[in-house]
Order: sequence, then C-alpha cells, then structure tokens
Amino acid sequence: MMGGLCGGWGWGGWGAWGGLGIIGLIVNLAFFVGLLSVLGLGTTWLVGQFRGQPRASEVGGDPLEIARRRLAVGEITVAEFEEIRDRLRAVQA
Repeated sequence: MMGGLCGGWGWGGWGAWGGLGIIGLIVNLAFFVGLLSVLGLGTTWLVGQFRGQPRASEVGGDPLEIARRRLAVGEITVAEFEEIRDRLRAVQA
C-alpha cells in the first residue's frame, strides 16, 4: 500500500538510494569502507601511543650504553662487548 501512495518509487519518488540509483549505493559503500578504515588506522595509532615500547628516537643514545644493555640481556657475548668497547674508545681518541 505504501508504494502505491508514493508512486511506487519509495519515499518522495527518489528511489531506493536517494535518486542516484546504483551510483549512490557505490558512493555510500565507498564512504562507509573509508570511514571504517580511518577508524581502524586511528585505533591502531592510538594503541601504539599508549604501548610501553620506546620510539626510535628514544632508543638512540650512547653506543657504549647500548652495548652494555645488549650484553645484559644476552644479545652479545663478553668478548663481543669488549671488542665493541675497544673500537668505540679507538674512535673517540
């Protein structure tokens, strides 16, 4: 009954997608997918901001201190640390 009252074209005679037909559907879907993408990327960025990982700019610093940390966590051996330390001292001299 409702379709008969509106000329069979939906509300106001503009069709199912606001008068743009299939193009309106495609534009609306593209907008929706884009909105979801922006929200997903924003959420990923926000979570990364609050995670306890240091940024690349904060990781830098004194090379000898970095070598000490690597030795402490077992990434390098004592012999490798001593070699790094000796090379750094030679460069600084």
